[in-house]
Amino acid sequence: MASPFPRVPWCFLLLALAGCEPALPEGTEAGGSNVEPGTSEAEIRIANSLTTRELVLNAIAANHDANEALASHSLESLFDPVHRVPGLASALIANQLRDPYAQRFMAYLVGCALEKEETLAWLNPLHPTGSQLSYWQGGAGLCPQWRTSAPAEDSACLRRVTACLLARNNGLGYRVGLSMRGEIHEPELAIAEPFALDTWAAPLDHVQGSPASVNSSAPCSGAAVGAGRDCGWTMHSVGWCPAGQTVSVGAGGPTGGPSACGVGAPLGSSADARMVMRVCSGISGCDGTSAELMAASEGCLPGSTSPWPTAITNPSVSITCPAQGGYFTVMTAPWNSTAAGRVTVAVTGTAQLPLSERGVYRIREGAFYGNLFGPGALRDDINVQVVNVKGDRYAIKRPEQRQSRPIFNNLYACYDPGWVRGLAYATYRVCALPGTHEDCAATVTGPCWATEGPKQCAAQDGSLFVGDGDFVACKDPASATWEEPVTVFLNGPCDLVDPQHGDLCARWSEPEPPRREYTDRVPVPTPVPEPKLPNPKLPVPKLPEKP
Repeated sequence: MASPFPRVPWCFLLLALAGCEPALPEGTEAGGSNVEPGTSEAEIRIANSLTTRELVLNAIAANHDANEALASHSLESLFDPVHRVPGLASALIANQLRDPYAQRFMAYLVGCALEKEETLAWLNPLHPTGSQLSYWQGGAGLCPQWRTSAPAEDSACLRRVTACLLARNNGLGYRVGLSMRGEIHEPELAIAEPFALDTWAAPLDHVQGSPASVNSSAPCSGAAVGAGRDCGWTMHSVGWCPAGQTVSVGAGGPTGGPSACGVGAPLGSSADARMVMRVCSGISGCDGTSAELMAASEGCLPGSTSPWPTAITNPSVSITCPAQGGYFTVMTAPWNSTAAGRVTVAVTGTAQLPLSERGVYRIREGAFYGNLFGPGALRDDINVQVVNVKGDRYAIKRPEQRQSRPIFNNLYACYDPGWVRGLAYATYRVCALPGTHEDCAATVTGPCWATEGPKQCAAQDGSLFVGDGDFVACKDPASATWEEPVTVFLNGPCDLVDPQHGDLCARWSEPEPPRREYTDRVPVPTPVPEPKLPNPKLPVPKLPEKP
């Protein structure tokens, strides 16, 4: 999810400084946007690892009474211990939170609904008395008003959160970065558009496709020096270059990397403190022992203990562009973890850095839409319950048999026509057991778009901003139109497919390489890190724009 910086129409969450853009979908044209007041469009870059079973079989969404209570009350009145309203609804929700699936579901719901600066307090009944206070973090800001007021029944707000939840789940629980795109047509949200535009796509601080975090992104517990440490690093930027080519990446070291020490011209710069650099393959950061580590640099004299940036201590590396995708990630850090320095990163040859979000997430997956909430959302024969067994012991009663029909009545997905086996891929994506049609979160309606023949969506590029490739006005099997679909873009076609089903992620053609957004490669300064929340109980004012 991008940070709340310049307000833009909801189609770009990360159009970068010197980034690159994918080819526009067939039939679209590049252009500006005349956005009417009260409408907005943007991209959201966010990770998904909510499993399909957690989405469809949790004790809040898949319990009729709890689902209706959630849809008809403010989040604070049900969860926040300070603002909670005593009554049947809040008591029921508190009981259902004994289900770990329900806790995971709510974490993702809050991430979709509230803004990034916000948290929602709640009491975890699985923790001992006195240590139950917990917080869920906001993210996308698709329904911020839900915090303090109940959304209207079947509102666009609930449908946007539904689409976000569907987009963020997968049967394997893979944690994969993705870009979500869509449209908003509500004048009341024009006061503060809920989407924002970062200056470039920040690398992931977790291993793509894995729940593992990158240890190096965590602060150091004490003073540590050198490029070999696995703490105190900043995820600087994502770059791209043609597979197999050799390029240089520098923050003041010689062009050509270590082999050019003493003869190569400076590439980029470091200031205020001696800096180190690490380059990893892919769009995630990496640790010093990771297979994704491509190169690291402490300058031309790695054994030097000088804390100052000089021609011989500034870092640069020479890399061979990754064969898989061509993406690489740059990480930077002060040589001494207790110092504070700045870098300007530059690249040579055909390398491009930083990339925009559209340059990083170029594979259009499909669209997700529907309504997960309120009366009629859940099948009549499904009702997940939390029951008291004895004393402090509780049991979660879920359906004993796998479900061959979707558990929710109004959840849908359509697929991009670029998939060779679109129906099979989309079914795999929305079902809890990959390779089966059981415990599925949504009904797959067909191709989102087609130049000829049936298609589920009215257009493959929303009118609020031309060129972002979002599907709009998508139909369900009863031909009802849903105006709030979320279109998902991936970095790689197989990001959400396990090795046993690799045939499902075949595409008719690869997207064009990223295109340079500016004619000149400009050095890229280190992004200013965002401050931590000072008080998790309260919303935090929006941060100032990045320089």
